[in-house]
Amino acid sequence: MIFFWRKLKKRDPAREKLLRGFEKEIGYRFSDLNLLNTALTHPSYLNEKQIKDQSDYERMEFLGDSVLGLVVSSFIYKKFPHYDEGGLSDIKSWVVSEKMLAVIARRMRIGKYILLGSGEARSGGRRKNSILSNVFESVVGAIYLDGGFEKGRNFILKFFRHDIVSRPPNREANNFKGKLQKLTQNRFSADPHYVIIGEHGPSHSRMFEIEVRVTDRKLAGGKGRSKKEAEQKAALAAIKVLQPSGSSDSSKNGASRRNGKKSSGKKKTASRSDSPTVSS
Repeated sequence: MIFFWRKLKKRDPAREKLLRGFEKEIGYRFSDLNLLNTALTHPSYLNEKQIKDQSDYERMEFLGDSVLGLVVSSFIYKKFPHYDEGGLSDIKSWVVSEKMLAVIARRMRIGKYILLGSGEARSGGRRKNSILSNVFESVVGAIYLDGGFEKGRNFILKFFRHDIVSRPPNREANNFKGKLQKLTQNRFSADPHYVIIGEHGPSHSRMFEIEVRVTDRKLAGGKGRSKKEAEQKAALAAIKVLQPSGSSDSSKNGASRRNGKKSSGKKKTASRSDSPTVSS
């Protein structure tokens, strides 16, 4: 039975050979090679070939995303007992981010094995972070279906454990919402608030669009695969609006005055820059 499932339902010796090469890359041998083939099949390939009786990776990506989230959450919960919920969320968001998943996917050279439509391939699909991260999650889902949760867990930690332990993100450095709150309190005596202005994509791969506002004026916007990610991106964009590169920081000016530097004595009038920038 295992030997039977080691072959694809639609015999393709060249593809089977390539898939076995990928198994060596990731260190996992599938009982059902069809699961792996599905996990590596992009929708553009099936659309271009007009294949109706084969699935692409999207359903497995949905499953793999859930398995990945549970494994990473469980691991960091035990590994970082001194972190509160916010700290754990920061680490998880970094680990399962599109950028990080794409990094891991490149380590296993996953792009080489994806079935892509010719148009998507020409546009650099094998190098796109969005595709690489999605396919990585679909491979996780395929391993879970093929070998169960423990096999999936071992696979995930094999590629993530070192990065999580050796390079946990600096929460303070990446806490853009906290930085923006301090900035708006100092400048406007008001807290920023975040408003969802759009949700896009299928339910298993949602994209959130959020605006950050202060005193009912829009500062900036951000998009992300979760509300938290979108809020952080919106906060970072707002910080860049309020503190453009090269601008002087109010705390530095205050420090200069405390160090004995005299002011010009001229009365300072409020400038327009003291009000939030309104995006059109």
